[in-house]
Amino acid sequence: MVTNQKRKNMLKDWLKLHYLRSVSLAQKRALVNFFGGPADVFAAGRPGLRAADILAEAGINAVLTAAETLLQSDLALLGSIGSQFIGFNHPKFSSLLNEIPSPPLGLFVKGNINLLNQPQIAIVGSRGPSPSGKKTTAAFAAELTEMGFVITSGMAAGIDSCAHRGSLSAGNATIAVMGTGIDRIYPAAQQALYREIAEKGLLVTEFAPGAPPQRAHFPQRNRIISGLSLGTLVAEAGIRSGSLITARLAAEQGREVFAVPGSIHLPTSRGCHYLIRQGAKLVESVQDITDELGHFFSPARPASQINPESPQSHSKHPAEHPDEHPLYNLIDYAPISMDQIIALSGLTTEQVSSILIDLELRGLIAEMNGGYQRLP
Repeated sequence: MVTNQKRKNMLKDWLKLHYLRSVSLAQKRALVNFFGGPADVFAAGRPGLRAADILAEAGINAVLTAAETLLQSDLALLGSIGSQFIGFNHPKFSSLLNEIPSPPLGLFVKGNINLLNQPQIAIVGSRGPSPSGKKTTAAFAAELTEMGFVITSGMAAGIDSCAHRGSLSAGNATIAVMGTGIDRIYPAAQQALYREIAEKGLLVTEFAPGAPPQRAHFPQRNRIISGLSLGTLVAEAGIRSGSLITARLAAEQGREVFAVPGSIHLPTSRGCHYLIRQGAKLVESVQDITDELGHFFSPARPASQINPESPQSHSKHPAEHPDEHPLYNLIDYAPISMDQIIALSGLTTEQVSSILIDLELRGLIAEMNGGYQRLP
């Protein structure tokens, strides 16, 4: 039986190893594998560390002189927020994550750690998506969770948030991989989402408590998002989006890469089109994903065509018979101004305005980029 004191000592040893700056991540994992655990690493002494033939003398000295000055405050903090650290050899640590190049030493976690080894799909994308991108993302997330997948993302504004909320709105769990310490909420506006994921899903990070949102942290975070997942879906992304980094890392890790196409006039579609040209699978429905990963999902419910107006999207305005509106066929996936619609339709401003409002309420179009645009 593991007592609270023994558990606290184990956590202290993991943290002490985690904080060793002069010992590489690969060396730390090799030491744990060689000796059996972090406590055994620190108990080995100079002769034992030399015999392991993993560290140079400077690294051995670093292990032997490892300070504990930060540990007490971090231990208290982790306890106060209900978080823990699990090392890479923990039975509930993700086996998929251990397979990637440069896997983490372990993860700070808050929530349901049983989710780590569930089949996951990463959904990532733009921080400033279009209305159609938001709807499509939430709908994909909801339906994928109903197929048995856990949705993993980075809790950023935009597509990440839509993916998490799509999962939660369907009554299912989601995993958020943070680019900060487990106690730091970034962006600050995500506090409600952070609390809901901690309660109904799982928050994870490899960064120590208190770690701020630094630029270099997010590419590191992205390798964990893709590393936990069987595949990464880029729902909507610009050509310079960090989501393309996640997609590249997924490909390097031997995982599937999926991308949702969009309008050629929409800047946040260009990253997806680039990925498709590079070999990512073009995705129009959940079926396109389950065709590749079908043996990982429950066959209890067949995959169906993603439709933002389906019950999964919780729309109050079903998109039946759009052609009954004379203006609908004038509006495409590229924005068109009201003046152009009036000129083409021959209707009055009041008539056009009334019909556009009706189309918007039914979720068929959205006002954006200076005009009106059809939604999928």
